[in-house]
Amino acid sequence: MQCIFCKTESENSKSVEHVIPETLGSKIIVLPKGYVCDKCNNYFSIKVEKPILNHESIRNIRAWYQVPNKKGKMPSVSGVIAGEDIGILMKLNKKGKLEINPEKESQRNQLNKQLDKIGKGGDFSPFIFKLDINPPQKEMSKFLAKMALEFLTYRFLDDKSMVDFIVNSNHYDTIRNFARIGNTPKNWPYSIRRIFPIETQMEHPESGELVMFGLGYDVFLNHRKETYFVFLFYGVEFVINLGGPSIKGYEEWLNLNNNISPLIERNGASLMKEKNGSKLTYVIRGGNDLNKGKMFDRKQLEKYFA
Repeated sequence: MQCIFCKTESENSKSVEHVIPETLGSKIIVLPKGYVCDKCNNYFSIKVEKPILNHESIRNIRAWYQVPNKKGKMPSVSGVIAGEDIGILMKLNKKGKLEINPEKESQRNQLNKQLDKIGKGGDFSPFIFKLDINPPQKEMSKFLAKMALEFLTYRFLDDKSMVDFIVNSNHYDTIRNFARIGNTPKNWPYSIRRIFPIETQMEHPESGELVMFGLGYDVFLNHRKETYFVFLFYGVEFVINLGGPSIKGYEEWLNLNNNISPLIERNGASLMKEKNGSKLTYVIRGGNDLNKGKMFDRKQLEKYFA
């Protein structure tokens, strides 16, 4: 057995590989031992995943929606006190009570003064917590590249010949080397766009109850037979090309398909605006059927190459 990244012998590897990090809330998409060697597994954990998972824009989303890390610990929401040069951290403690602490211990007295004003009902400076998703470009490119090759492999776990092709084909050497080393090419562009509001819900596939739409991911073929990986995080869609550092083919695909999402409409679901009393809500309805997505790709290819 060979590692899908460095191609070294990995038969005796001890670690499984979570394609989507547990810290983002995914526990089921896992490559068995050996598909990613222990050395690469450790590298990705420290050098690729950690910079993204600890970035303020990602950490704040996790903290706001109470998504623990793989050890069960909840992150803090990072913010500032308006008009003050004071960084603050907010979280729920084990007893469910709200805790607000300064990022710098030297600023605790300044924070306490603001908290005292709140407690006494006086005027105070607002606390601002941003929930914008804007990770650093180079680090996010490597993070997407890592997940893309792993998810493609995961899709073909039952097809050894296809996994061997992914490992041995030079077609994927560029993205595997970029994910692992990151110096060639210097940059790997990806598409990023918000496709629905952060509070959007979806129908639970088993219970049918409405739940928060947090994560989504898939691979798909465009009309040029290019393979793309799509990753959806609280309404923000990221798309990366596994074959090379270009998203022109995806931009063409969007134009051909009225800017639909490869993860929503392509798979047979729809984004609906619904009224809940006086409040307007967004809900994703319809089965998110991966087979419909495959059929969609097949029809596009037949039409394009007819």
